[in-house]
Amino acid sequence: MTIVEFLYARLDEDERAAHAASPGTGGPGRVRADVAAKRRIVNEYVRAYRSGVDAIGGRGAPASDDSWGALHAWRKALEHLASAYAGHPDFDRTWAVPQGENVPRR
Repeated sequence: MTIVEFLYARLDEDERAAHAASPGTGGPGRVRADVAAKRRIVNEYVRAYRSGVDAIGGRGAPASDDSWGALHAWRKALEHLASAYAGHPDFDRTWAVPQGENVPRR
């Protein structure tokens, strides 16, 4: 299972569970908005990844260092999203974000 497949599956579960969200958490609408935002992040990673693969395959302009950096940043975003599900049996420990990379709350 890839990190993308894992996240889509967890987001599907979260979306199905949204109806049970309490008003204290913003209710179902906030949960659905959160799921939609996370889906957009995963979709952008997939788009960036495909763009990079197309460039390698000669179907587009060669990827620049900037585009590889952007792809790396999207991948790190996915790893941070996946870390919320670290207790799930399908979580792959290679997706774990090292503790030093956690951003402290303000």
